[in-house]
Amino acid sequence: MILDSLILQTKLLLQEDMKLEILDVETIRADYEVLTLKDFTSMIGIGGKISLMAVISFDANLLDKLVSIFMDGEDVDPDEVTEIRESVTGEVINTIIGLALPTFPNRGKGVTITPPITINEASILKKHKNSKIVSAHVTTNFGTVSISAIGEAEFIK
Repeated sequence: MILDSLILQTKLLLQEDMKLEILDVETIRADYEVLTLKDFTSMIGIGGKISLMAVISFDANLLDKLVSIFMDGEDVDPDEVTEIRESVTGEVINTIIGLALPTFPNRGKGVTITPPITINEASILKKHKNSKIVSAHVTTNFGTVSISAIGEAEFIK
């Protein structure tokens, strides 16, 4: 299942690369109509042999910790905070998708991905008629990140 790959890569990135403690992983496989977003969200479209949207959504505290790690402790100019947060959310989802791609159907061959899109103004995403939403919440010692896949059931089951 694609969600399992996304969960594994999210955990590895946060734990191994960012040195954060994973406290809990809650998988929500149930189908629901809307995806409720956290404070900061990025999305990547995945197309070609499969068709879905991968969504990663961060608590503010966790994203601030990741920004600090990415900036290697350097102070962030208040005028650049939004741009740096967007850059970090995009980098995190790019890394997760890139690492998970070989576990996708057909080992990721024939799969295309779009550049990440940051959305911080929306609070929910609605699914299309024939689509399904599956999600997981990975809780660290600094907050929670939600990773979700939205698409046709055959691709995310």
